[in-house]
Amino acid sequence: MDRVKIGITFRAIRVELRLRQADVAALAGVSQASVSAIERGKFGSLSIDTLDRIGQALEADLTLALRWRGPKLARLLDRRHAHLSNLVVAELVAAGWEVCPEETFNHFGDRGSVDVLAWRPESAALLIIEIKSEIVDIQDLLRALDIKARVVPGVVRRTRGWQAEHVAAVVVLPSNNAHRRAAATHAALLGAALPARTREVRRWIAHPAGSLRGLWFFPYINGQSTVEQTSAGRRVQAPRGRPSPAPPMLQDPLRAENRALEAAKSHRFGGDQP
Repeated sequence: MDRVKIGITFRAIRVELRLRQADVAALAGVSQASVSAIERGKFGSLSIDTLDRIGQALEADLTLALRWRGPKLARLLDRRHAHLSNLVVAELVAAGWEVCPEETFNHFGDRGSVDVLAWRPESAALLIIEIKSEIVDIQDLLRALDIKARVVPGVVRRTRGWQAEHVAAVVVLPSNNAHRRAAATHAALLGAALPARTREVRRWIAHPAGSLRGLWFFPYINGQSTVEQTSAGRRVQAPRGRPSPAPPMLQDPLRAENRALEAAKSHRFGGDQP
C-alpha cells in the first residue's frame, strides 16, 4: 500500500472540489486532524470505516485490495466459488428446479453471466442467483444483480421460451460471521436492495410466488458444511514437552471440500438462519 500516493490522491480530489479540510471533515463526520493525516499518508491508526467516510465525502470510491502469491489467490477464490456453486445447485435440483450454471447473456450492451439460473416450469418461476465466496464491492454487486434481474427474464423468454411470471434475484453468501458482519455494516443499503433473508428465500424456492430479492446465507464455511462445523473450532494443542510446530505453508486445499461434498450427498442442508 502506497500511503503517500493515497494521501496525495485524497488531497488532489479535495482541491479539485474546492473544499477545505474542515469542509471534508464536516461532511464525513470526522475531525480535521483525520483528514490531514490521510493527506500526509499518516493514517495507519485510522479505521477503514473512517477512510471510507472521507472518501464518500469526496464522492470517491475507496477500494481495499488484498493480494497474495499472484494468480494463486484467484485460483483459491475461484475454487471456493465453484464449490459453493456446486452445493447451491445440488439443493435446487433436489427441490425440483431446472438449473443452468454460468448462463451468459448479451442484450444491447448489457452483457454478463448468471452464476446459477434456475427454472420451475409448473410455477413459471425464474430464479437468478449471484454467488459470492468473498464480498469485494457491494455497490458493484448490487449494480450487476440489478442488470441481471432486469435483462435476463426477457432474454430467456426469447432464447428458451421461459415465460416467467414469478422472478427472484438472490445473492448467496457463505453463512459465517465475517459475511454477516459485512452485511450488518451495510444494513441500510442491503435492506433496501435485498430485503428478503434466508428463511424467506427458502420459502420462495419451495413455493415460488411473486417477485423477491434477497440474501441467502448458505451453510458453508471455509470449505466445510454445517455438519463439520462442530469440530472445526477445536484448537490444536502441541504435544507436551515438544515445541509447537511451525504452521504448515501448504496443505491439501481440496481435503475439506471433498469432505463437504460427501456430506452434501448424504445430508440435505437445513439449519435455516435468520
